[in-house]
Amino acid sequence: MNYLAPRSHCKRIADLPYDQDPRHTLDIYMPKHKTQDEVIVFIHGGAWDTGNKNEYQFAGLAFSELGYITAVPSYRLYPQVQFPQFIDDVAKAIASLPKHLRLQGEGTDAAKRIILIGHSAGAHTAAMLASDPSYLARAQSRSVISTCIGLAGPYDLPLDDPLVVGKFDGVTLHDISEQRIDLGHEHNAHEANPINLATQAMPPMCLIHGEADETVGPYHSERFAKMLKHLAVGHQHITYPGVNHRHLVGGISKFGRLLNPVFKDICTYLKAHKNQ
Repeated sequence: MNYLAPRSHCKRIADLPYDQDPRHTLDIYMPKHKTQDEVIVFIHGGAWDTGNKNEYQFAGLAFSELGYITAVPSYRLYPQVQFPQFIDDVAKAIASLPKHLRLQGEGTDAAKRIILIGHSAGAHTAAMLASDPSYLARAQSRSVISTCIGLAGPYDLPLDDPLVVGKFDGVTLHDISEQRIDLGHEHNAHEANPINLATQAMPPMCLIHGEADETVGPYHSERFAKMLKHLAVGHQHITYPGVNHRHLVGGISKFGRLLNPVFKDICTYLKAHKNQ
């Protein structure tokens, strides 16, 4: 998908450090004709134990094509680290953006407002950052998350899932909120679940899922959307029949746009968000 992505509209600035580990690097995609003030941060997936920013150049290129400065960070993975370090790393990457962008000639307000977009484990991280402001606060970031788009995110994480075991050891139980009980979601009540941390103060969300996803079941987005509705948080919930886990994020690429409408729907959501 990276090889099919157009590159003439932006400049990729690769391997910028945001902390000391070799995986603490990010790429910034600078559009030649910037038309948007907000910065997009795309967070890759990979079940918290695989993946890196280089595999998602197509995402950075796609969103910079829309006129957004786009950042794509790598972050440390299991077994090197466990929860919550995955999320802390991305928060540090966000905190480093103003400095990196000033070096590219952007103003002092660079990255003041950011849009989070994540796939799979990256959507979990995006939702955690959107629902729990303490992560950005610990990283000393002054950025404000204006909205969050989650692609196939595990928002109601079962800690006994084979893809999760070990990576979230040591999480503490979270008080089960009355609204969670009202919605019939008494299980999975722990601090690693965005659905447990959601509040009325969080930014609007767009939850996108393929109905044929056998890696992260569509029920995750369904439950999270139900909670957001209960809290009166602005949100959209979009599903696609026949689309699986990989094809969903692949739909951002130039070729993948022929197979499903995810990129078109993201563009529509971003346009509506800008006009709010």
